[in-house]
Amino acid sequence: MYQIELNHSVVSGRIDEAEQALGQVTRPSSTSSGRNRLAVTAAWQDGEQMMVQLLSAYLAGVRKNIADTRANVNLLKRQDEVIK
Repeated sequence: MYQIELNHSVVSGRIDEAEQALGQVTRPSSTSSGRNRLAVTAAWQDGEQMMVQLLSAYLAGVRKNIADTRANVNLLKRQDEVIK
C-alpha cells in the first residue's frame, strides 16, 4: 500500500516563496501625458486604468489563494499528526 505524507516544512517554504514573489509585483504608476488632448491619449489612459484594476484584482485573488493554501496545508499537518 502506498503512503502519502505531507512534508510540511518544504511546502510551507514554497508558500513563503510565493508570498515573497507576490510582494515584489508592483502596479505600474500612470504616466503623465502632459497637456495632450488627443483621442488616442484618452484611450491609452483608459487602457492603463483598466490594466491597473485588473492587476489589483489578480493580486488580491493570488493573496487569497496563498492564504487558503496555507490554511489547507496546516489542516493537513494537523490531520497527519492525529493519524500517527
